[in-house]
Amino acid sequence: MSETWDRWVGVTVDGRYPLQRYLGGSDHSAVFLSESAEANPAAIKLISADAVDAERQLQRWHATRELTHPNLIRIIAAGRCELDGTRLLYVVEEYAEENLSQILPERALTAEEARTMLAPVLRALQFVHGRGFVHGHVQPSNIHAIGEQVKLAGDTVCVPGEKIDRATAASAYDPPEAAAAAGAISAAGDVWQLGVTLVEVLTQHLPAWDRTRPSAPEIPAAVPEPFREIAGRCLQFDAGKRWSVAEILNRLETAPLAAKPVVPATAESSKDASASAIAEPRKTAAKWPYILGLMAVVLLAIFFIARPTPSNTPEEQATQPQPGAAAENSQPARNVTQPSPPAGGHEDASANPHEGEVVQRVMPKVAPSAQRTIQGTIKVRVKVDVDAAGNVVDAKFESAGPSKYFSRLAMEAARGWKFSPATAGESGSRAWKLQFAFSRARTEASAVRAKP
Repeated sequence: MSETWDRWVGVTVDGRYPLQRYLGGSDHSAVFLSESAEANPAAIKLISADAVDAERQLQRWHATRELTHPNLIRIIAAGRCELDGTRLLYVVEEYAEENLSQILPERALTAEEARTMLAPVLRALQFVHGRGFVHGHVQPSNIHAIGEQVKLAGDTVCVPGEKIDRATAASAYDPPEAAAAAGAISAAGDVWQLGVTLVEVLTQHLPAWDRTRPSAPEIPAAVPEPFREIAGRCLQFDAGKRWSVAEILNRLETAPLAAKPVVPATAESSKDASASAIAEPRKTAAKWPYILGLMAVVLLAIFFIARPTPSNTPEEQATQPQPGAAAENSQPARNVTQPSPPAGGHEDASANPHEGEVVQRVMPKVAPSAQRTIQGTIKVRVKVDVDAAGNVVDAKFESAGPSKYFSRLAMEAARGWKFSPATAGESGSRAWKLQFAFSRARTEASAVRAKP
């Protein structure tokens, strides 16, 4: 099936949802980039409609479409389709670029970051449980970021009491009761999975546990308080002794933190990192700066994705306040789009005879929390094609740099640049090379006219 999935790129599902890019999957399911009237971009998941529980899965998706919470990924649509004679189920959801499992190969979260991640996940679980459902798959790969919110995946939500799928019961996140013949999905099972996840994000390792013995996993000494106590309460062998989500949330909100140091990697040390899709996380430690920016919620802003907005005038661009950021960032900041010093190998503005042709610069809007994580300088080069009126009509990377977060900001900013109209005798599009340089102190941009 993995080869079949990729061949369907370009096909439209149900006449409404185009399969624009294959994001990843397995023999049993696939996820594509798509779009819908409710969300653009969107993600669409396809699974076989021939599975024994296919009808029940479709009913779950229809039922959970009514669940709306800021920390739960929204289900937009679900239904049946047929592609090249293959019967499938599909579910359309909000699109998230990154998930928490992509950070863990690089480093563990700090105590502050763990609190920032955990609070919205708990609120989502509390909402799901309060509506009579359970999640069933609480784990790092299902903790995503969309815009300014950390969100829990919504397509796995199901009804308590459903039998655990024997095909997936061996998951390292499943509670001990999953091994029983009558094992069923429950809110207490979600709490167990949360405890496993919490240990993993703070240590980069799953808790050591012998499933053949009726005992709880050992919580590593490296797990700081209050997470050590919370994990211990979650990972009780007896499901009836585990804390509820409300009890965990109360403990999290009232307990002080014991900080856990983290040694960051530099941006310059990862120049050779290759770009990756969601299903293919990077092997380099340079990824953490933009993921930190991606997660902005409550205190620091982890996983924060900020989208640059074209300025109302050629001179300035407004920056929106960052929810949950520190007090120093509580007021809107102004991002002036005046000419910048040279960055990297680009020419100095005074030495560039075409510099005066830049009519409007849109600077990338970097979350302050993400900018504080930069070590050295991250450089992104974008080549843009400009029409006769001076508008950017196409843009592509010449060098995307080591960070997907900063490269995306640079690309979105580049599309908003404007140049002077073509002069008499010029025909066709013109090309410009833009370079954006991100450092902890500032963001710089320079432009040179590409040679014909």
